[in-house]
Amino acid sequence: MSRRNRIGVGLGCALLAATAAVPIYAADDAAQPAPPPPSLMSGLESAGIGKPMENAGINAGGWVEASYTYDFGNAAGGALAGRVFDDKAQDPTLNQVALWVEKTVDAKKFDIGFRIEGMYGSDGRFVHANGLDFYGGDSPQQYPENQLDLTQAYVDIGIGGGLKVRAGKFVTLLGEETINPNNDPLYSHSYLFGFAIPFTHTGVLGIWQINDNVTVTGGVTRGWEQSTKDDNDMIDFLGQVAWKMNDKLTLTVSGVSGPEQTDNNSDYRSVLDVIASYAATEKLSFAVNGDYGYESDAAADGGDASWYGIAGYTTYKVNDMFAVQGRLEWFEDPDGARGLGTTAWEGTLGLNIKPFPNAKYVSGLMFRPEVRYDYANDAIFDGGSDHSQITVGGDVILTF
Repeated sequence: MSRRNRIGVGLGCALLAATAAVPIYAADDAAQPAPPPPSLMSGLESAGIGKPMENAGINAGGWVEASYTYDFGNAAGGALAGRVFDDKAQDPTLNQVALWVEKTVDAKKFDIGFRIEGMYGSDGRFVHANGLDFYGGDSPQQYPENQLDLTQAYVDIGIGGGLKVRAGKFVTLLGEETINPNNDPLYSHSYLFGFAIPFTHTGVLGIWQINDNVTVTGGVTRGWEQSTKDDNDMIDFLGQVAWKMNDKLTLTVSGVSGPEQTDNNSDYRSVLDVIASYAATEKLSFAVNGDYGYESDAAADGGDASWYGIAGYTTYKVNDMFAVQGRLEWFEDPDGARGLGTTAWEGTLGLNIKPFPNAKYVSGLMFRPEVRYDYANDAIFDGGSDHSQITVGGDVILTF
């Protein structure tokens, strides 16, 4: 049997063997997850390839996420306005079945690594990059509801002196929330995540960890959600400065700028994203995420457009089993450039429940119930008949 076939069989055996998960991680870099959980690697070892992978510094893992949302307003057709992945009410959803394989690099010396990450599920409809939509549709509502997506595929090269170069397809640097649900405090997503910023890029980045407190990232990409194809002939500029100011406060400033309209190389779309995170105590933490975006000739009336908003997050860890999560948000899309076309507010309160936090094989099982209230200046909810929307919902995540 070839090495490629052995790897494929090993992954399949690992999935069958993975009846449990390990703790949910909160990576500093959304593209760099926690070390692989023992359940998957044990499955790979039983197939005879786990130990060689470990010796080569290669890790693998994944997660499964399923959810349900109930709308008290009986949304028309089950559609939930203003939502991203949880776009339907009264509809059990398989959000993501994700797998990743990676080798991280040591940027202090010459080293070569990679990451490949793919998903299958309802969320795949919304994050396809241009050229990687295997279903050929322009609408995220196009069937099938569950779709495949190649979320990330890149190579890392360690140069030395804390510098590495990344080339390929990767998740965006912007935003407090990510496609990977393990990095998010709540089940539902913010307006900022869904409307203000991109999901993925394809290009080249230089990532320089200057010291233990400051990391600078910069490079060029093909644009928002562009991959093997591009809507125009221009590149985007993408960058970030992350500064750990002290043991409690971290400030991250990111930006992206470039033409995004089809066959248009002159009208630039630019977004500035700022995140401040503060760990008040071992149990209590806060984060604030603000975005400002501008794009020429992108308004609904043909003029220039801007959008902006701010979201505040709080987390209180009661114990190893329970954490209370909250989010308050305001978002403006006055020119209709981002598809919302109104001013919206939302408040969300949720729990993170890990029923077996200390068990070896089921510690990563997590439930995230929540209640959410949305209000908009215009009647965008319940089929355009209501200014407000109240939902209860939640998801279950199994990490392996």
